[in-house]
Amino acid sequence: MGLFIIGLFNAIHFVVGISVYEKYPLRYGDETRCSYMYQPMPVEGQKGDTRSEKEVKDECLQSLDRERQNTKVDDLEKSFAFTIIGLLVFGTHFYFARKQTAKS
Repeated sequence: MGLFIIGLFNAIHFVVGISVYEKYPLRYGDETRCSYMYQPMPVEGQKGDTRSEKEVKDECLQSLDRERQNTKVDDLEKSFAFTIIGLLVFGTHFYFARKQTAKS
């Protein structure tokens, strides 16, 4: 029963994340982590990063979009997995419990 409840909780979390928010919420952090992008210091004997701040920020925002998509897929997967496994375990338990009660 616990797995089923966790699955329903995850399903509600997924539906709210899709329907209420403009962009699917991330687990850790948000867009602000791309606001303060610094150029890395070059190591002695190596060339520095020649990308502009805009290119670095755009790359960071693209990685946030990929992370957002992965989070959405993970949340959907967990909601289905927990709900289905919870129903299977509870259904099996209920079937054998009823069978045992019928014998008595």
